Amino acid sequence: MGELSNLDGLAGYALQQVEKLRQMQERMAELTGEGRSADGLVVARTGPGGRILELRIDDAALRLGKARLGADVTAAVSTAQEAYARQADDLLADGLGVRPSDPNPSFERGMARLDELTDQLEDMTRRLEQ
Repeated sequence: MGELSNLDGLAGYALQQVEKLRQMQERMAELTGEGRSADGLVVARTGPGGRILELRIDDAALRLGKARLGADVTAAVSTAQEAYARQADDLLADGLGVRPSDPNPSFERGMARLDELTDQLEDMTRRLEQ
């Protein structure tokens, strides 16, 4: 923690954290989740924000009726979104040391600390520019 006692140390630390977050954002943007209906006739692939990237429906699924097709699409998309969420949770746990899905408030404290560091870095940048 000694390196945070001076302006250069704090600035360097903050820049490292910002870079780490940038890299995590890039990796999260590349993640996809895949889900299938129970019979495998519907396959969905989702990305950030739950966005559907791909939806494949086998011809056989079309013959099962509207209600069944709707249930299969919902199941495949939901499974894909859950798969994406698990990957994102793992990525954030690796990068931040806390798991967003964990009900422990340490994640919120960690995010508050990152906000503090960002504010400090912005303040230092303003002072250096003067």
